[in-house]
Amino acid sequence: MTRSTAAVVVTGALLAAAGCATDGTATPDELRDPCALLPADLLARLAPGASPSASANLGDRSGSRECAVDLTSGTAMRGDLVVTVAVDAEGMYDDRWRRDRCARIAADPTGTGPGDISCVAVHPWDGGETRLDGWAWRGDHYQVHVAYQVVEPRTLPTGAEADLRGVLAAAVDSLPG
Repeated sequence: MTRSTAAVVVTGALLAAAGCATDGTATPDELRDPCALLPADLLARLAPGASPSASANLGDRSGSRECAVDLTSGTAMRGDLVVTVAVDAEGMYDDRWRRDRCARIAADPTGTGPGDISCVAVHPWDGGETRLDGWAWRGDHYQVHVAYQVVEPRTLPTGAEADLRGVLAAAVDSLPG
């Protein structure tokens, strides 16, 4: 092997090991912790007394970070709040994927933000839960999901929809790149 060939092989191996994408997509470890998007005043309104719990599922080219808040862990409320940010270097969040996620919450995708495409739906008490779901995408590589499910009480707290739309927008803004 010539010196120039060896240099090309070594450079390629280093770029692959670093997880660099030629399209500029960030690596999963560059995703920020979404728990930072849930300040104390917001948690006091939506999940009083509950504590957020961070987790991550980070691969070389795709992965996610999640912040989950169990409303029953310190409050008279019952339900969950989850914020997830994700990246996929292969671009799996294409139009078909986005339409499917929006259809699952009975919402139409819109290009008015946050992100390039988003959809939000609020579903009132259905005998089991009251729920807000929001999805947002930046290109085909980044996805954000905010889900708030309340079992007790049977209605969302005052201002919850506006608060959670703000979290969805902040999560999109937190994406790398």
